Amino acid sequence: MGQCCCSPCKRLLPSSVIEFSGSTAAEAIMNEESLLENNIPQVHSINPEMSAPSIRVANDLGNEVKGYGLALTDVSVEQETCYWEWRVRTGGNPTVTVMVGVSNRRNSKFYEILASSSVPPEQHGTKFMCTASDLKDGDVIGIVVQQSELPMIQLYVNGEIEDGLQVTRFRGTVYPSIYLPQKGSNNDVSATFLYREEQYVHGPPGPQFHPLIAERSLM
Repeated sequence: MGQCCCSPCKRLLPSSVIEFSGSTAAEAIMNEESLLENNIPQVHSINPEMSAPSIRVANDLGNEVKGYGLALTDVSVEQETCYWEWRVRTGGNPTVTVMVGVSNRRNSKFYEILASSSVPPEQHGTKFMCTASDLKDGDVIGIVVQQSELPMIQLYVNGEIEDGLQVTRFRGTVYPSIYLPQKGSNNDVSATFLYREEQYVHGPPGPQFHPLIAERSLM
């Protein structure tokens, strides 16, 4: 199945600031686990400023995206291992093809250049993404990230690993991203970003893959 190729909402509901000491990898992992144990709710959303002009946020929570083109979330991938999901709605189409993975920071200038380029838009900003084809309404794509092992990104579809859907490595600061196709006149294809355990449909393949945590929470 397929092949590789700011929202005003605050990320953290509590107003308190939590500080941790130490900078080693082991301490960072302990900090991350402590945050999870304390059950600090993370609130993330689609970032319109980094997404294509043809993308729109479709719900009050800010985690559902419609339209077509590249959409990035507002939380960067900083953890050693993490996991999130996208639930895809086909908008009345029998099946759809989307691209998922991570992308580097984008801005309006990037999309201006893209609009005047002869290169297909799906080839811009999608270097660290994979193509998931023939998705049916309600299908769920799980994204597993492990920054110290290869492949760095592995995709699951409806809880099942997809051997061909992986990104060997990525570089720089990256954000969870999705590319929606321009499908039909209404462009009703949509996807929902599921990033907390209680939101997961299938969940990660192992306990080492934690939900996304905002960078400032790891300090």
